[in-house]
Amino acid sequence: PTADGYDAMVCKERFSKSYRHPSLDERLTKSRCKAEGKALEKCWKSDGKVRAPKLIRIQSPLLYIEFLDGPTVKQFINENAESGNSQIMASALGKMVGNLHDLGLIHGDLTTSNMILTKLADDRSIQHDDQIALIDFGLAKSTTSAEEQAVDLYVLERALLSAHPELDDSFFSNILESYKVTRGGQSKHAANALNRLEQVRQRGRKRECFG
Repeated sequence: PTADGYDAMVCKERFSKSYRHPSLDERLTKSRCKAEGKALEKCWKSDGKVRAPKLIRIQSPLLYIEFLDGPTVKQFINENAESGNSQIMASALGKMVGNLHDLGLIHGDLTTSNMILTKLADDRSIQHDDQIALIDFGLAKSTTSAEEQAVDLYVLERALLSAHPELDDSFFSNILESYKVTRGGQSKHAANALNRLEQVRQRGRKRECFG
């Protein structure tokens, strides 16, 4: 165990940017370390609604974070593409992002590489939808903006298409359904985010067409 009482921890360093003035770089680094720490603490205090590693301490530019053992969701999907876990996985992802947005948090980099499966059954299956933890909150921000939430969902959609082209189109639809249910079904918060998602998609398609 470490001196802090943890079996293992991760030390994350925010590297300085040579193109920035040193004093500005130091201020920005401290601010972003603090923001990431606050996001982690907000998740940790959510009574398990959003699983994330516990923040141990900040010594800018270093963050000491609890180590979570388990495969990434990316690894799991790649190794279990033919298994019957896809529905549970989609439900779990939608629930996790819905709870995150209800906390007033945006992750900023929702990829399957930033999600860890912390518990698996002996047969490597997912038994519950609360086994996924989010990591790497370096781009996280506190906001309840429907636009920001829609962009978060769009980043996840594009990440799935890029990293997991073998997944059926219904996979992301199931994520959105779980997201909607988690946020109260017909609540205006879920509806606003999902309506804005379609606008974000349209902007994304225009960029792809016209550069």
